[in-house]
Amino acid sequence: MTATDPSKVENSQRLDNFLTQRPDAQELVDKNILKDPKVAPAIQQQRDELSKARIQDTLRHKIDHRPTREELVEHHILEPSMGEDFQKMQDSLKGKITERPDRETLVQQGILADKE
Repeated sequence: MTATDPSKVENSQRLDNFLTQRPDAQELVDKNILKDPKVAPAIQQQRDELSKARIQDTLRHKIDHRPTREELVEHHILEPSMGEDFQKMQDSLKGKITERPDRETLVQQGILADKE
């Protein structure tokens, strides 16, 4: 391979193109990609922690004060029949679980292997 290898020239041109189109540092700070070099790192960290805590508090408040199912039905967000279908399915599953055979029966029927 020579110094004028076409792939090296293309790579060099591509790199030059990327570098000329590269955003400046202030643009990256504005987009929150880089941290502002004018502000001390400890202050930036504290600001980030406060922001995170504020978001957590807001989410916790929204979750604690979310509307009940009945309120959602009253506001026509949920259909009342959805609860009935869910209740039927839940009752059906509870019935199947209570009627489930025990381990010994399953071993006798050859469904489970006896590990004793």
